Amino acid sequence: MSIDEGVSKKHLNEDRSVEEAWPDFVSFLKAKDSRITQARRIVFEHVFARHDHFRADDLAGELASGPNHVSRGTVYRTLDLMTEAGLVQKIRDQDVHAHYEHIYGHGRHHHLICEKTGRFIEFASPEISAEIDRICKKHGFKQRLHRIVVFGELEE
Repeated sequence: MSIDEGVSKKHLNEDRSVEEAWPDFVSFLKAKDSRITQARRIVFEHVFARHDHFRADDLAGELASGPNHVSRGTVYRTLDLMTEAGLVQKIRDQDVHAHYEHIYGHGRHHHLICEKTGRFIEFASPEISAEIDRICKKHGFKQRLHRIVVFGELEE
């Protein structure tokens, strides 16, 4: 079970503090019998300090040296766990590169991705989200999440 299932309405519609996210992640790890390590905490803190879409390789490079060294494998495994927990969202671009963003505490939003520049543009649309909710309800479908990514090119 993801953290999101337990806090979905709050998670999707209200701001949640980063301070709330760590205890929720610890509970998630305990439920999976996964270790709670300093390295995972470092990855967690670096992810939540970012306010962009990033690649795992970039984060691993940042954490490869210095006093808070974290191995590349730990970065990837922790991002996978954070994704499973509903704290992080993985978005693939047209080249199938995975980009991540933390979503805990952020409302529903969607993405436009420029295939020429790689730029991500976030947008919220309560109308689109409401329509998806309506369609799910009509079909008796319990959605866990929905994600809309539109690929194209920015006008010059």
